[in-house]
Amino acid sequence: MKLRLTILVMASAAAMLSAAFLMAQDPVVGSPDPESLFTSKDPKLNTNKQATMHIVRDLLEAGHWDEAPKWLTEKYIQHNPCCANGRQTVMDFFGKMAKPRPIPDRKSWATKVVSVVAEGDLVTVGIVRECADPRNPGKTYTTTWFDMWRFVDGKADEHWDFGTIAGQGNAPDCARAGAPAK
Repeated sequence: MKLRLTILVMASAAAMLSAAFLMAQDPVVGSPDPESLFTSKDPKLNTNKQATMHIVRDLLEAGHWDEAPKWLTEKYIQHNPCCANGRQTVMDFFGKMAKPRPIPDRKSWATKVVSVVAEGDLVTVGIVRECADPRNPGKTYTTTWFDMWRFVDGKADEHWDFGTIAGQGNAPDCARAGAPAK
């Protein structure tokens, strides 16, 4: 009995301690010069990273979807349950969300890029996301979300991201709080 009580007390203390650690978080911070992350000494990786930069900056952030044929293949495969495949479909979907804005200069991106990693024909971009904190109404937290593209001849041919279907416990796009539309 005494052993059982000791184990229960220790388990409760461990649970409370781990919950305290889960509440503590250093904020995720983007690079002060995001464009510097989209380069490589390897010519193929540099081409793919540069195309990725234009997708993130020019298309997703600034809304210049009329330029999508420069950066996306016609068949563009979209592994996101909220948007169908095809360059034109993606252009129509995102193009309706907002009118084009000026393309940001080198250090004034709204999208806070944490990392850009290229390997073979893939480029992965980690970005800061600010989300509503369901534990503390009115407060937010930051996390890192990822997009990955596969390239064919310098254009994105396939894309993966964090996309979920809203409902049944999934908030639309992490219930973003103040983050730029994507």
